[in-house]
Amino acid sequence: MTMVKKIIKKTVTAALLGGFMASSAMALEAPFNHYVFVPNRNSADVAIIDSDSDRLVASVKVGNVPHQVSVSDTLGKMITSNTSDNTVTITDLETLKTLATIRLGNEPEHMEIGPAGNIAAIGNIGEGTVSLISMVENREVRRISGLYEPHNMTFSPDGKLLYVGNLGASFVSVIDVEKGKVINEIAVGENQPMAALPGSDDEHQGIINVTRTPDGRLGFAAFGDGDVMAVIDLRTQKKLATLKLGDDPWRAYTTADGRFMIIPNNGDETVSVFSTVAPFKEVARLKGAADMTGVNTGWFETTAFIISRGDDKVVILDLVNMKNIGEIDLPGGSPETAVTSPDGTKLYVALSGTNEVAVIDTRKRKLLRKVKNVGTEPWGAHMVGSLNYCH
Repeated sequence: MTMVKKIIKKTVTAALLGGFMASSAMALEAPFNHYVFVPNRNSADVAIIDSDSDRLVASVKVGNVPHQVSVSDTLGKMITSNTSDNTVTITDLETLKTLATIRLGNEPEHMEIGPAGNIAAIGNIGEGTVSLISMVENREVRRISGLYEPHNMTFSPDGKLLYVGNLGASFVSVIDVEKGKVINEIAVGENQPMAALPGSDDEHQGIINVTRTPDGRLGFAAFGDGDVMAVIDLRTQKKLATLKLGDDPWRAYTTADGRFMIIPNNGDETVSVFSTVAPFKEVARLKGAADMTGVNTGWFETTAFIISRGDDKVVILDLVNMKNIGEIDLPGGSPETAVTSPDGTKLYVALSGTNEVAVIDTRKRKLLRKVKNVGTEPWGAHMVGSLNYCH
């Protein structure tokens, strides 16, 4: 079946079930910041939702087990990591046609596009390498070794440095992008042996991500096995502080205004809220839930939404009074990760258990609707101009 026929089949099905019709030849219109991009791991495609209407408008075929999506708004291109195929797919957003399928290392998962939008970094978690992709030339330009299960990545404000969270280590690796090599390793907790050797079944959690403040000055890196978080100056590579967290922290999430870092502690089901101003004190530790996969904020950064895959719900925190104020149940949904719209008014949560995307009103703090039949096992959501992340 051709791609066009597949799109026609999917849009007709959506029309029958959801009351809308989209043309298979539809092109997206710039600017792309009102679209929600949702990778579906089992149907090997990316669903595209128009946030103005909360309707599915297109579905784009990519590789097998797409893990994450990122968009270069400047070039009008989408890149998708296909973990099972060891490839990435680059798609033209105006035509929704595939521009390139690029073979990378083993298990490409997480990615980050540089500040200029012309280069993408992808961690090949099963190979211990990071690939640098030219989004202009649609090709891999470098592959950098010396990483330890590279997870999420963060560019410095000028794009010259890349900070890599090593899931299999207790330190952050720093890559010189132009030279294409690791130039520094910043210890987060006490130096520990690699958490997993080849063939080992030991569970471990090193560094998930270096989460930067919106101004790009500081990075916050939580070390899961050590229950601590480092504060790093992203311009100088210096560690400024080491902060104590709860049990088994996941990763840090920033508020859009840069005032707080919010960290789910999955071991004791709490949520830590830290000030981003020195001396970086914990201002609250609130009740969380089981298997927290992400944090999003909205409505003028007054509210935090904690996604709990373990309890099929969203926990709501008041960031003004620093207290728990409610929950939104998503029974059977298996909520994964989410994205807040650029204006902060809507939250889009991927529900892998029901093949839907939940839409939450961040001001009223309630479920508005669900976008149905987006694909099989939606894994996350991405919007241009928002604070995006993946598992």
